[in-house]
Amino acid sequence: MARRPRGADGISAAGDAWGSALTDAAVAHRSWTLDQQILLTQTAAPTGNESARARLVQLALRQAGSSTVRLDAVGNVCDVHGKGTVPPLVCMAHLDAVYEAGAPVGMVPVHRDGPVVRAPGIGDNGRGLAALLTLARLLRAPQFAARLMRPVHLVATVGEEGDGNLRGARAWFNEAARQGVSPHAVIAVDGPGDESIVHHAVGSHRLRVTLRGAGGHSWVHAHAANPIHALGEFIAAAARLGDAHRRDVVVHVTRMQGGESLTAVPQQAWVEIDVRGTSAVRLEWVRQELRRLVARLTPPSLRAEFTVLGDRPAGVLDASHPLVQAAVRATEAVGRCPRSAVASSDANIALSRGIPAIALGAGGAGGGAHTRDEWYDDTHAVRGLDRLIRLVVQLAAS
Repeated sequence: MARRPRGADGISAAGDAWGSALTDAAVAHRSWTLDQQILLTQTAAPTGNESARARLVQLALRQAGSSTVRLDAVGNVCDVHGKGTVPPLVCMAHLDAVYEAGAPVGMVPVHRDGPVVRAPGIGDNGRGLAALLTLARLLRAPQFAARLMRPVHLVATVGEEGDGNLRGARAWFNEAARQGVSPHAVIAVDGPGDESIVHHAVGSHRLRVTLRGAGGHSWVHAHAANPIHALGEFIAAAARLGDAHRRDVVVHVTRMQGGESLTAVPQQAWVEIDVRGTSAVRLEWVRQELRRLVARLTPPSLRAEFTVLGDRPAGVLDASHPLVQAAVRATEAVGRCPRSAVASSDANIALSRGIPAIALGAGGAGGGAHTRDEWYDDTHAVRGLDRLIRLVVQLAAS
């Protein structure tokens, strides 16, 4: 990852004494952050039903001294620290979690064995939300609040995962634009980690293609156009549009269904396609090519329908950008080696609108995301929490 000289971008690294104070703050909040992480994870928050967890976040922000916390029209929890008319720093962490066996009701079982905690959503994004609450406590503390030169917006978003399609982030940035607010920078706080700096946003296009026809008896009406046969040809052609090695665009048919009987020509069938990539141009080309393939391969007696299940814009922030370089310095300051990464997060929306944005982990280690076996290890949590605090304070003080 390319580096610039310290101070060349106007965002200087904290001095030794102040840097030690930031580390002390991370150490002091380590246990509290983990407690909040577990508390939040225990409350189910499937995509589209995040309200119970949102209420917990609201309560924690009020307990941290906020008098500005509110729910917006889509259910995001929004809080503002500091005042002024300069462009704000925005920190986002998503409320929703993925549950492998379907949406749970009520409490989610959490199992702790020393520093290791197991539960679906414990890392993604229980960790990010807990770190957001830690930021709220620190930004209200006098020694931190006195350094704020720009407002800091803390936003717990709905609908980040899967078919949520970044709904909360879209709504927040849409409303900010209507109010004439143009953020200085955006940090999506997502999951554990202390080395990766996500400044390449993976875009995606999710599409369902449905073919319908008259159907009929598989012998008597053998001449009838078969939707599954047509979709079989479409699947073979669609799979060739992506390149898993270059990864500028990857195409997968992820689900398919159709037919009414073992002995009947199907009346309908559908497939779902997940297209992902880092190139906005290639994503758009594949999007159009999928529709051209359907038009070419569908017999005249069948009717094609398209249902867009999700669109996430791709984007990139150059490694030399001041925001990325500030994150590099914060990572190095806690003794870690910064690593450029590619992912999809709330930062996608900001990047697609020309707003500098990155995504960072909030400390600790983890694995098994989006499964019932997800786990989080708090052993080295201070490093990532320290990095996040340093970066936020540096950006908010500039």
